Parts: sequence; C-alpha cells; structure tokens
Amino acid sequence: MATIYPFCSSSKGNCTLLVSGGRGLLIDCGVTRAQIARALEQVELNFSDLEGLLLTHEHSDHIKALPMLVKKDRLPIYASEGTLCSAEVEGTDHHNQPFTLGPFHIIPIPISHDVADPCGYRIEVEGKALAIVTDTGRITPAMQQQLSGCQLIMLESNYDPAMLEHGPYPASLKRRIESPRGHLSNCDCAAMLALMALEGEMQTAVLAHLSDNNNTPLTAKMAVLNAFSQYGVENVRLEVGGPFCPPLEI
Repeated sequence: MATIYPFCSSSKGNCTLLVSGGRGLLIDCGVTRAQIARALEQVELNFSDLEGLLLTHEHSDHIKALPMLVKKDRLPIYASEGTLCSAEVEGTDHHNQPFTLGPFHIIPIPISHDVADPCGYRIEVEGKALAIVTDTGRITPAMQQQLSGCQLIMLESNYDPAMLEHGPYPASLKRRIESPRGHLSNCDCAAMLALMALEGEMQTAVLAHLSDNNNTPLTAKMAVLNAFSQYGVENVRLEVGGPFCPPLEI
C-alpha cells in the first residue's frame, strides 16, 4: 500500500514524500536537507531509496534544499523546462507529458501561477491515484479532469478572503494573491473538493499551502466542511498538510 507524508505544507515551505514498496518520491523540497533526512529516517528510507524529486515551480518555498540535494545526494530532478531554467538546475524536462519512475506513474498538471511553467502532479501507484496541486490562482478544466478519479487530493487552500482583505498586506500583494495566477482561496478549494467528493472516488482530502497570515487550519477546514454539508458529502477524511498531518494511506 502506498503512503503519503505531507510533512511540510505552508507559505514557509513545501515538501511531500510518497512511499510505495520501499521506494520513495519527493514532491518539492522547500525545506532543509536535514528536515528531509529526518522524514526519510522516520520511514526507514535513505536518499538512495528515492526515485527522484518532482518540482512544481521555482519559488524558494518549493526548492530550498535543491542545491544540497543535487550536490550531496545526486538526486534526479524532474520538472518543466521553464522551472529547470528558472531554478538554474540541471534535470529532466518532462515536457508536461506522462512518465514513470519506479512504481510511480506521473502525469504533470499545468497550473495557473505567476512563474515560468508551473505544474501540479497526478500520481498513479498500486492501482490508485492521488493529485497534488498547489500555487494556482484558479481551477481549470484540465486540472479538474486530472483530479477526477483520485482517491486522495492534496489541494491548495491558501487564504480566507476576509482575512486577506482586512489584513496588513499592501494592495498590490492582495491583488496578486487573488488573481487568476495567484493562489487558491478556501472557498474555491472547498467547492472543488465537494465536487470531487460527489464523484465518489475521493476518500481523503488534504488542505495544502495555507498562508500563515491570511488563514488558519480551522478556518480552512470549516470552509470545506461547510461545503461538504451543503452538498451532502459524507465519509471523506479531511486533513491539513504540515507537521501535524499523519501518514495517509492511498
């Protein structure tokens, strides 16, 4: 059985570990190498047990450990050409096309963010599917298509609109966050997760990339629970990514 460990997911840093059959896959590395090493140690894996590192985009909260992982661990890197160029790292351009690493079949999902060529990922493993989509200002039909049929969806729930409006950020930054190439709000995340739940395949939802200044875990969870209640959704496990998120089996 595959297990996902969303051990870091916020505006300060993002890194997720997926494990199947003794092999691992990292999605983003916006933490220190030491934090990643500790996460691997807890599941009795080494860096040599990783099939590779998938990058979503080049912002620092997603690539912090990249120089060390390349230099010290020679970890294979997979990303879009735009991300590789912007991050100034050598790696494999996946051309936004499906590819396979060990037990993981990976389908890049183009997203809407103000960087070179960002993406999320749908990952199929052991006959199940999960999706990781953060840092997107909107949900496109292509994203919705790739989220469909996933047993686990890890989706950005970055900000509460009222907290952002009345918060301390300058107007220009607020406009960026709210824009179609910014971040996903709690309400937009909640609506999409409710729609996916109604399809009947999604068993677990993980709220990701919560803002430290414009959101709280409780606020984000209540937005989703209210949407679930409105549409009669039941029996979906709801978690918030980060250090307090337990391991989740797919």
